[in-house]
This record gives sequence, C-alpha cells and structure tokens, in this order.
Amino acid sequence: MSEEERLKEFSFVQEEDQVDQDPQNSERTEAERSEQGLQFHLPLSFRPKPPRIALQAVKDSVSSFVKKTTEKINTLQMNSELWQRPEFREGGQADATPPYLEEMDNEVCDEMPNTEGRHAGPSISNKASYSIKRSLPVHLENPPESTKEEEKKDETLEVVIKEDSTEKHPEVSNESPAEPVRVVSPKPLLSDLLANLTQLATLYTELSCFRNPENEQALGCTTFLRRYFFLLDQERVRRMCLLCYQEQPEVQSSFAEAMLDLTQSSKVVEVIQRGDLLRSLRSLREVQPWSAPPLLAHLHRLYEKHGESAVRSFSQFYPTITPADVMTMAQQSHFLAYLDNLVQSQSEEHRLSFLQSLLEPESLRQDWLELALTHDAPQRCDTLTPDGQPRWHSHCFSWGYGRLLSLLIRLPADLSSKQKMAETCRSHGYWMGYVHLCCKLQRRTEAFSTICQLDDVSLLQEPEGVEPQTLDEWKLLIQLSQQCSNVGDSEQVTGMNGSSWSNGSDCGRKISPESLTLMLARTAGPDRAMAVLEELGVQLALSPHSQLVCELLRVTEKRQRAMIQTMLERCDRFLWSQHA
Repeated sequence: MSEEERLKEFSFVQEEDQVDQDPQNSERTEAERSEQGLQFHLPLSFRPKPPRIALQAVKDSVSSFVKKTTEKINTLQMNSELWQRPEFREGGQADATPPYLEEMDNEVCDEMPNTEGRHAGPSISNKASYSIKRSLPVHLENPPESTKEEEKKDETLEVVIKEDSTEKHPEVSNESPAEPVRVVSPKPLLSDLLANLTQLATLYTELSCFRNPENEQALGCTTFLRRYFFLLDQERVRRMCLLCYQEQPEVQSSFAEAMLDLTQSSKVVEVIQRGDLLRSLRSLREVQPWSAPPLLAHLHRLYEKHGESAVRSFSQFYPTITPADVMTMAQQSHFLAYLDNLVQSQSEEHRLSFLQSLLEPESLRQDWLELALTHDAPQRCDTLTPDGQPRWHSHCFSWGYGRLLSLLIRLPADLSSKQKMAETCRSHGYWMGYVHLCCKLQRRTEAFSTICQLDDVSLLQEPEGVEPQTLDEWKLLIQLSQQCSNVGDSEQVTGMNGSSWSNGSDCGRKISPESLTLMLARTAGPDRAMAVLEELGVQLALSPHSQLVCELLRVTEKRQRAMIQTMLERCDRFLWSQHA
C-alpha cells in the first residue's frame, strides 16, 4: 500500500473509534484536523467549524468553480466534467485533494502582467472569493440541494458553448477584416447566470487576463470584446477603454461599433438621419436621464453628419460625456473647439478651477497646451527669427485659442511642469505666455530681455505686463534696451509683420533708454532718473518733448512737496491747539 492510502485507512479507523465520544468534541477535533491538513484559503465566516466531509466538498467545488470560470472566459470551451461535484466513494471517503489546489491563489496573478500581478494579487483573490460567494450561496449553505440547480445551469451553459463552438470565427489580423461584434447572446441565458457571467467576464477584461505570453492561443482584447460583448458591462467597458486602451484605436472603434449596433432601433436615430442638428440635439435632451454608452453612440452619428459644428455643441452633455470621450471620436482641431466652448460655458471666476478639474491626469495640461499652440496659430516664421529670438511686435498676433492658452499657463503646477510649459511657449513664439511663466519661475531677466526684443512699453505695465520693482531692474532694462535698439530699428524700416507702428506717431510705445528714463522719472523723479543714467555711463540727449516732460515733473514734484509741507504745518498747529 502507498503511504497516502495508509494514512487514509488510519484516519478512517480513528474516526470509527471516536464515534461514541462526545459529538461536540468529535466535531471540534475533525475541524481542527481538517484546518491543519487542508490548505484552504477562502474565508468561511458563516461556518467557522465545519466537519471534514462538508469542508472537503466546499473546497473541491469552489476550486473547480474558480478554475472552470477562468478557462471558460478565456476560451468559452469547457467540459461538463469540471462542473461535477465531488462524489463520495464507496468507503465513505471524499475524493483526494486536487493537485492544483495550492496553486489556485496564483492563477489570476499568473495571467496578469508581471508588474500588476505582484501588487494586485491579494485584492484579486478577495474579489474572486466575493464573486464565488455571490454565485454559490445555496451550495455553501446546503450542498446536496444545490446540485440539481447547478446541473440545470450546466445544461444551459453547455448549449450556449456548443452553439458558439460550432461557429467558425475568422482570425483577426492586419490583413483580414475583423469579425462582427456580437451584441446578443446566441442562446437565451438564465438571468442569474447571465449576471454572474457579466461580472466575471467584465472583471476578466478589466484585469487583462488575456495578456498571457505563455498561452499563444489566448484571445486579444479586441477579439474578446467583439466576440463576447453581450456578456460585458457597457459602462465599465467604456471606462476601461478610456483608462487602459487610449493608444489602441481598434479597441475604441470596436466599442463604438457595438454601441451603434445596439442603439440602431432608437427613435433618435431617425431624427439624426434627417440632417437637422438643432432638432437632433432637442430630441437627445428629451430622452434624459442619459446613460453614457448609448449617448456616445448618438453623438458619434451627429459628428459623422455635422463635423465640428456638432462637436461644439457637445459641451451641453457634460459631465455625462467627458473630454476624454470626445477625444476618442473627434479630430484634434475639433476637440479644441469643444474644449474651448466647454470652458467658456462656465462663469469667468470659475473657469480656472473648472479647467483644473478636467486635468485627469495632470499630463493632459501639456498635451492641450501643445494642441492649442499648433492649431489656428501664427506661423513660426512670423514670431521667431532664424536664430530663435522674438520678432519685433510679434506678440500682437492673434491666437485662435488665446483664451484657453491664458488659462492653461495660469493653472497651478509644479516647477518642472512650469519649466516645460515655458520652453514650449518659447519654441512656438507665444511670447505673452513665455513672459508670464518666466515671472512665475523668477526668471525676470529673461522676461525683460524678451520684452525689449518685442519693443513694446505696454509690456512693462500691469496687469498683463511685468513692471520693474527695483532700481537694479531699471538699470538692467536700460542696458538691454541699448542692445536691442539696433535690431528693432532695422525691422521697423522693413515694415516687419505688416504693422504700421514704424511711423513716428506711435514711437512712445518703443522701448529705448529715453522712454525708460521717462518711465523711471514718473516713478522716482526726474533727478533720480538722470542720476541712474550717469551711473550707467549712458550719454543720452533728451528730445525737446522729453525735456518738457521732465521739467513738468520737477514742477509737479515741487508743488506736491509744498502742499505736503503746508498740510503738515496745519496738522501740527491743530494738534497744539487741542493740547492747549
């Protein structure tokens, strides 16, 4: 006799010897022995002390159910032997422990990617045990009575599987066309069975269990989605496509095709086919409350028929339809129009916070910034010189999505994100954003250098400009203006960018040592401004107009000092009179 059979016979003899003992002690002994001898990991809180035979039956049935479910969802080809319950042998002993029992906890992790399986193993086991408890409540409580019910489910499921296996599914490849999406079950299923299969199939898809490099015959996501869409939860598949399959358009298109097929009989489809956008939108508003998957199908139809004008109207369906949904169906330029309309639909004081709430994940800010800088934007040759420097007055060009750009650069961000945005704005010639970000990064020298090259005094004034705060910054500005004055004059002569600012009527907007001296004179006084020029060694001959302005400033300064002195004397006399 083998060693295992001897152990079984020994345990069987011991059980017969202990029949006359206390039944409570016997049951406790058998439970302890079964817990020590069986590696059973599913928590059974409702039966803390089961007898050996019942525990063995539950263990075998649950193990068979988990293994059977994994294999069925993977290939939907299953033998009826996996659903049979463990029967008792003639000697009264339960069947031996299946050899794969100890490996059941690792089956789900082995089928997942290596990076996800190590961290998500415990939670997956808990989900699997929860699904098993929901699907076999009668079996756990009363195994003998649930046998007939499970056999009935087996027969129904076998019919569906046989029907599905008899059909030939074409292989999905780059050359052959994809198989049609199956949105209806080939055979009717029981409601409870369909609910269990929906939960398991959707979880199987979300966990990407078909990504098993060891199994070459495993179905891909697109094939599985098209073949068994009737088993999947539509809303969870939609979220899965947005989160996990953004770089796989075939998955997105398969989901869209399935929803278009399911909603083909809707009355809204007839209105959309007539071609009136306003009536179509009105009919969609009448079918509230909306569910995202069928609503997405109708918006697909509207976009195919009306293009950008339809996308601009999709903002009214937020938050049921998110920007991520629109990105999957619309062109990039059309998506920008939708996003701009969506943000502008909010009140002005809430636009910045609303745009921040749309950034899931944060990396979308950089993507949207680059999109807005490359669509409906000036040519780079008009905003950048051949050596990458700002062209004269090139900040005055209009940007099609300037309102969206101004919000994107003002969003709260970390240091690295702001630096990346600043370089992106500079490379595209969006100088207003570049100057703003340089100030946020405390790179004021670069901001002043850019302003001097753009040659516009208004950029040194708030609220949009950068105003110098110290005398050192004024000195830096005067030095930079001397370096950039020659380049600005040469561009003005040629009439760069088709502007009319080269005539003398608007010379007050230019940045030059003289204009900066007048600005400093208004802030610190003309005498202090001239002292700064002498300190820098700048030989500046003021024009008659500038000399007149300086004289007026001196007179105004003297009058202000005299007025202040008079008011102080009056206050002093009043206080002394009150004291007396």
